[in-house]
Amino acid sequence: MNKLLLAIFALIFVGCSSTPKNLDQYKREVEQYYDEGHYGIETYEVIQDAISELDKMSFGPKAAAIFDVDETALSNYEHIKVIDFGWEREIWDEWLKEANAENIPQVKKLYEYLVERKVKIIFLTSRYENTCDATHKNLVDEGYKDFDTLICRDASTKGMTSREFKEQERIRLVEKEGYNIVATVGDQWSDLEGKYSGYRVKIPNYLYIVD
Repeated sequence: MNKLLLAIFALIFVGCSSTPKNLDQYKREVEQYYDEGHYGIETYEVIQDAISELDKMSFGPKAAAIFDVDETALSNYEHIKVIDFGWEREIWDEWLKEANAENIPQVKKLYEYLVERKVKIIFLTSRYENTCDATHKNLVDEGYKDFDTLICRDASTKGMTSREFKEQERIRLVEKEGYNIVATVGDQWSDLEGKYSGYRVKIPNYLYIVD
């Protein structure tokens, strides 16, 4: 997973200023944004807008919604904060295997709304297969109990970007499995771009960017 931590802070917090801040200042501002509830408010507004739009749609028997996992269904914020907003593959995989990430309540509300409307839920993540069992457990433990499948990456997708992998899987789900993807929910534009994404729900993420 190609993560560029803190890459968008200057655009968010500096605006047009030509004088950058110290990196530690950006970290503290992001921490404040999350800890003081601003992230929750922004996410709530995104979800309310999505539900309003989805209310206008009718869904057939094989309608499906694609949900990303990290920073969409589950939050890794507390872990990322503890390691001071850094990232290293071994530490990340160890964290995922602990299966302790918490659900994002606003996104869970959207999930519950879609389940109630008989839309099939598919979790599509760039996590690799070595953490897939733990991911499944974490999702179920955090209340995501009704879903058709969880798709993780395997070794054959190693050379792909996240965007390429997710588009490939959506194409397979539609053209070979017969799903009608009515919505895609993710925190990265790479979760949402490409064929068969349906209505796109972009969850805020000020922690990292994934290609």
